[in-house]
Amino acid sequence: MAKTPCSHSIDTHYGRFIGRVGGLAVALGIGVAIANNPGIASASDGQDAGSENTSATSESSGAPSSKKADPVIKQIHSQLNDVRDRVESTRSEVRSAIRDARKTTRLALKANAGTNSAVAQTIKSTPKAPKPAPNPALVAVAGFVRRELEQAVTPARAPESSTSAAAVAESVTTQAVSPLGTPEQRDAEQTATETVNTLPVQLTKLVLKTGWYVTALGEYSEVGGPDEDNLGQLSRAVDEYAMGAAFQQQILNPMTPRAVMQVAPPHTWYGQMVGGSRILYDNPDTIYRFMPVNKTSTYVIRGRFENWDATQGFNGTNQPTDTTFSLLTGLSGNTAAVIGQDKLKVDENGEFEILVSGDPPPAGYQGNYLQLTSDSTLIAARDTLADWNDEQPMSLSIERISGPPNSFLAQMGIFTIPLIGPAVTDSPLLTQLVSIVPPLPELPIVRGAVTSVIMLLGLQMERDYIRVATVDPATGEQREPNVVPQPTSNAAFLSTQLQSAGYFQLEDNQSLVVTIDPGDSGYFVVPVTNDWTITDNYWDQPSSLNNEQAHRNADGTYTFVISPTDSNTKNWVSTGGLNQGTFSIRFQDLGTTAPRIVSYEVVDNDQLSSKLPADAFIPAGDPYRQDQIADRQAGFNNRFAPFVQT
Repeated sequence: MAKTPCSHSIDTHYGRFIGRVGGLAVALGIGVAIANNPGIASASDGQDAGSENTSATSESSGAPSSKKADPVIKQIHSQLNDVRDRVESTRSEVRSAIRDARKTTRLALKANAGTNSAVAQTIKSTPKAPKPAPNPALVAVAGFVRRELEQAVTPARAPESSTSAAAVAESVTTQAVSPLGTPEQRDAEQTATETVNTLPVQLTKLVLKTGWYVTALGEYSEVGGPDEDNLGQLSRAVDEYAMGAAFQQQILNPMTPRAVMQVAPPHTWYGQMVGGSRILYDNPDTIYRFMPVNKTSTYVIRGRFENWDATQGFNGTNQPTDTTFSLLTGLSGNTAAVIGQDKLKVDENGEFEILVSGDPPPAGYQGNYLQLTSDSTLIAARDTLADWNDEQPMSLSIERISGPPNSFLAQMGIFTIPLIGPAVTDSPLLTQLVSIVPPLPELPIVRGAVTSVIMLLGLQMERDYIRVATVDPATGEQREPNVVPQPTSNAAFLSTQLQSAGYFQLEDNQSLVVTIDPGDSGYFVVPVTNDWTITDNYWDQPSSLNNEQAHRNADGTYTFVISPTDSNTKNWVSTGGLNQGTFSIRFQDLGTTAPRIVSYEVVDNDQLSSKLPADAFIPAGDPYRQDQIADRQAGFNNRFAPFVQT
């Protein structure tokens, strides 16, 4: 039976709302203090770097001059002043809104005392808050992508003034439709776009920008810190990290799971311009999707591989080169278990299910199974596509079939907090207690505040991942640039993978020439990133090459030419014009013969002909490069098809 609203319940409602706003104000105040505190240097370095790095950067002859750093610092201070003004303005607006809402509610209750339907009608008639204005930087990036993609599909677009909806729909059906564009994915992208425009995220981006800049000064000290071109890409890198955090905020709650694609480039589809969310050595060949899980619940993951031929399996047409499901733990993302292609059971129609539970498999169960641990937080699904134009990612969904009810604390990510999450998971009593308070509507500013907390983890995480390239793990010493180490396993990457990571420092007329013997590896890729460990526009240039895309030497090895300038070689890996950046060579589908780096050296471009065989070069008049880029663009477009939407 419905209860009549009373003044006590209204006071409680406002108390909860005011508490959230007050907590947010405190968080913003702390954020401003952090952003203005020079001690951010030590926070980003994870040790007593505030003095050590400062002296190193001022005394080192190779460090950037203060004149070069001034524009970055001045820009940050200017943005901080703007943020302070926005904080004060928002605080006033919130107070005013609360006063007006209280007054309106009292009048409504007085006029409609004891009438539930009238109160409900009053609530329904309250206008929705307008959506936040889009971030100009995000719109600019997405707009560029949209314009580029529209040029590729213009022939398929009918004139708006004379074409019926049926004709447009028919045009759409002639194009490939990516299995990635699910309603859940598009909703997550829209929510993430709104979240990154909230005030908490905008403020935290300034903190991250400052912290990453200081981190890079120390980690790239062997080459004088980040150069001017990389400093110019810092804002974009932080924007993409923020977008990634906005996706992660949406997969904190294991009680409402869904498969969300992130670590993705900017793209446009279904009328949405979506900013990039690439972080931490993203692989251009890999589709990353994440699903939240917890030991207290049981889930079923369902998927399908299109054009499946049961007689050929994963060797058939359109199938990914590699597919894995990794069970990740805690905030660190360490891998607890993996189901790869060799173990994934798929039926004759290309469909599969994976049962996910904290209990052991049921007696006699022969299907795919992942057993959750107390600190399990995510399942990462990866589709690696070596041939962008032929191979397709799988369709994917997840359903929770049992477990405790959804709750406010689950919504806030309590199960992902170290120590606390596992303790709650292992205690039925604590699980019941945290499930008492039901979930609340997620206001954009609350999502922004949670996203900001996730972003702050990037201060340490970015340092850790940069050090994968710049530090020798055996000695702990700084690694020289242009060194390509032998492949090893690294917990920061896929557990069934080997990596060779480093960083380069090249002149415009120089190349880092690397020869690789892949051994029995079924797949490997040579991608480059900027100093901030994210890729650039890899669909319009060959800034990554895998064994399917690369030219093979007569002896079975591969020789790659990493350079900021087109070397007219078939295996040119473009740095996007950067003289400085990182590389992270990956080997997957490993066999009995391990991959190895045969040789590497820095070569002047005019000397390449004496170092490489004749067939490594593109013959005069051969449209090899144009065809190569056209293939990359077409393959990239397939991931985010269709482009014409009704």
